[in-house]
Amino acid sequence: MVAGTAGLPSVAAAPSALVLGSLVWLASVAFTYLYNGVTDIGEDRANGSRRPVARGDLPVAHARRIAWALAVFALAGAASLGHVMFAVTLCMIALGYAYSAPGISLKSRTPDTIAVVVASGALTYFAGWLAGAAPLTAHLVVLAVAMTLWMGLVGAVAKDFSDAQGDAKHGRRNWTVLWGGRVTAVIVSVGAVAVGAGLLLCAAALALPELLVPAGVVLAGALALAVAALTARPGDSRSRRRLPYRIFMITQHATHLVALAQPVS
Repeated sequence: MVAGTAGLPSVAAAPSALVLGSLVWLASVAFTYLYNGVTDIGEDRANGSRRPVARGDLPVAHARRIAWALAVFALAGAASLGHVMFAVTLCMIALGYAYSAPGISLKSRTPDTIAVVVASGALTYFAGWLAGAAPLTAHLVVLAVAMTLWMGLVGAVAKDFSDAQGDAKHGRRNWTVLWGGRVTAVIVSVGAVAVGAGLLLCAAALALPELLVPAGVVLAGALALAVAALTARPGDSRSRRRLPYRIFMITQHATHLVALAQPVS
């Protein structure tokens, strides 16, 4: 059994554990997205989505088999990394299933979606720590909390802007369907700026200089997202309605890239 992943991680993880842990998590996330594509085919086609299953490029039966094969691979790989990693991976796959599965469909309601995304984000950072066994520093914890909230309060809401028509047709009850784009845009804008400003304040108050640049990236992205969301119009193209979510994703990736460039003390 690889040291550092059966219980609390050691400071120096074997490179093989980091590589396998990365593959395990990639497979569990891929399961979530692929299974979601299978169950979302009606909504995706109604919304004009270009996802492979909705386009017909990947047959539903094949996509379903691949998704479950990925889940099996993820669990088998996680088991070899210890019981804690196995439990974390099982939770991630269970969340992915519950998010999309008919009869449960946590994707249908925004509060449930936020809960799933926040839990998945927290599990992701914890799994990364288990597999990589990096020192648990204050700036890593603060960044993980902030970006988990970014995913839950911003991404989980902004993703629905472009799909309200098809979502409503298929019984979704997310905030964009219930309250309209304008109200939801205000909510997501406030959430985005709050996360960005909160991260910057934490970096300053806790004397964490490693977080100043990442926090600046999040706050800049939050302001850009707010402008895009609040200036959207009902007649906009799907691409334009999708812009806030794209800004969310770009900000998330850019923040992590900047954070990775910071020295770990």
